[in-house]
Amino acid sequence: MTIAVTPFEALCSFQKINSVLENCRACPELVAVVGREAVAALSAAAEKAAPLTPAWPTARWGRRGATARAGAERNSAKHAAPHSLPEGVSAAEAAARREAVVVPALKRVFTRLMTAEQALVKAQLDALMTRIESTSPMLRLPVDELAARIHEQYPHDVGVFCVYLLHHLVLEPSRNCLGT
Repeated sequence: MTIAVTPFEALCSFQKINSVLENCRACPELVAVVGREAVAALSAAAEKAAPLTPAWPTARWGRRGATARAGAERNSAKHAAPHSLPEGVSAAEAAARREAVVVPALKRVFTRLMTAEQALVKAQLDALMTRIESTSPMLRLPVDELAARIHEQYPHDVGVFCVYLLHHLVLEPSRNCLGT
């Protein structure tokens, strides 16, 4: 376990599969490094795992842009029924099935990233930095700004692309990665 003695930033544990895929859609340079087929396999794994993934309980929390009346109805319901899993599948079994489908595909993406040729990584990082710098500061995504900052500290390091796959945590003194 890591406990921060001073303010500390860390990249740890993989983001949710849909976040990783969204980052791949937003970062063509990452896809160029890991390969379209690896990202397509990850997307297929996410689709295959979708029936085993509980959805956000829209009845309880409402949808984005819901009206005030819908909010009142939402508040009147104590608990909405959670997204149901396939019949006869427990939550633990669903998690194990999701892991069996998604983990190998995610592992392939990460392995392809970490073992990519340095010339390819350098070229794609240069393209990424050019794209980020040409984007208006108001329109830059926080993850792109983080990538640019890490690239300044570690030029042409493959780890810059990890910001699109891993969680970024900012720890204050006496805090740990678990939030305690």
